[in-house]
Amino acid sequence: MNLLTDDWIPVRPQQSGAARQINLQTLLCGGERWELTLPRDDMELAALQLLICIVQVLLPPADKKDWAERIAKPLSSETLDTAARDYQEWFQLNHKDYPFMQVKNVTATERTSLDKLFTGLDTSTNSQFVNEPNLAENLCPSCVSIALFNYASTSPSFGGGFKYGIRSTCAVTTFARGQDLLSTIWLNILTQDSLDEYNPGWKKIVCQPPTWVELVKEKSTIPAHKIGLLRGLLWQPGHIELNDSVKSGACSCCGQVSEKLYSNFNKAKFDYRIEGFWEHPHSPYSFTVKDGGRKIEYLRFSHAAPAWTQLSSYIVKKDISDDKGNEQGQRPAMVIRQLKKYLPGNADKLELLIGAYRNKSAKILERRHELLMLNRGWETNSIIVHELVEHALKYKTALRNSLFTCSRKNKKNNPRLKITGLPLHEIGETQFYRRSEDLMMRSLADIDFNNTLPTYLELDKQLKHICESIFTELTSPYEHDLELFRTLAIARRSLQKDMKDVRIHELDEDAA
Repeated sequence: MNLLTDDWIPVRPQQSGAARQINLQTLLCGGERWELTLPRDDMELAALQLLICIVQVLLPPADKKDWAERIAKPLSSETLDTAARDYQEWFQLNHKDYPFMQVKNVTATERTSLDKLFTGLDTSTNSQFVNEPNLAENLCPSCVSIALFNYASTSPSFGGGFKYGIRSTCAVTTFARGQDLLSTIWLNILTQDSLDEYNPGWKKIVCQPPTWVELVKEKSTIPAHKIGLLRGLLWQPGHIELNDSVKSGACSCCGQVSEKLYSNFNKAKFDYRIEGFWEHPHSPYSFTVKDGGRKIEYLRFSHAAPAWTQLSSYIVKKDISDDKGNEQGQRPAMVIRQLKKYLPGNADKLELLIGAYRNKSAKILERRHELLMLNRGWETNSIIVHELVEHALKYKTALRNSLFTCSRKNKKNNPRLKITGLPLHEIGETQFYRRSEDLMMRSLADIDFNNTLPTYLELDKQLKHICESIFTELTSPYEHDLELFRTLAIARRSLQKDMKDVRIHELDEDAA
């Protein structure tokens, strides 16, 4: 199968119709409107990212005008054919010398089930996810290609001795969602102007072969600045080779009938090191500069808090420095920075796709794939978005601190006060996120950036009620314990005081 010419993109018509597989020409040059369709959200996001990477490599628009024209109307078949001509052999799944995302002649003591390519499917935490039985038993060329890419770009490694991807492990991916699959792809394609602005070095590295064509040398050290755009976007950290199969039938993942199905692969440990930071166009990151040293890290889901709590990192560029010369800051993904640059005054609501795994080493704790919507004007009011999120999080902190008073001994507590010894503060924080998520989604989607007061008033009212309800529910079982009564009273008073300090619009609300 050739990803540039054959039918492999898993879609369904946007209005109605059965699932099918189409090729790049049908997607980019046709007039139909499509949506991706796969049984797992992470596989759909991987398919989208793979498509964006391929189109970015083949067809980068020259500038903003060219980019807008690509969004507005389909490409001509001639344009696609010309762009893909020199890349045909690099995207063949079963190429005789360098198959897509694989290395030939991988030696392994035993064959590995394709479950291993479906992140989280075969681990001890599998029960936390909803998966169809035998989902990866027999995969068609389309699904196995997407799985290979997903493992290489967003998943943790297979375990000890196996390398992770160019973004380290489980970095957050952020995309803008369009009206259909085609517009979503073009919204997230960087123009040549933007590429030259964000990383001028890429212009000097033209047509650098991918890692399955020009292999990484064993135990080599690779300077990040010498990795070109194509090679970085499609970086394969592992030595993997699919085993041939003559079996035909229905794919256990997408259900499409295929002449060839795959059920296992060979894998081998392979060591190398990337020196420096390769900035991936699809991921936000943070950095610190302290004592002359610079540390850069991609954003990850390190805890169970929902995606809106980190919204500032997705859309706000920030730089902070102190008197000692220490610096810290954050950068949204390149594709989001380009949107902010190209859309001021013209942007509609932003539908922000956010995806990543939350992991602990090689174990997957969560599949996180969320959609956040920001109201019209977000691109010029990102600081207001940041302030709104921080305002809501202050309520969470107030609730957590008050419950901590009931739960654990601390320096502020009178040592003679009785405590429950239970993690009420952790339970309360989880409940806060669960009950406030819909409220925050509505607030971000509906806020009027020219008149933010109504949103803040409603937010204060609802969050105050949520915090009080959670506090009451978690502490009511202990109300009749005479030794705990004083502790609960102090904690409740602390909660009310902290919430009053947060409610910066209290006077306006009283006036209203």
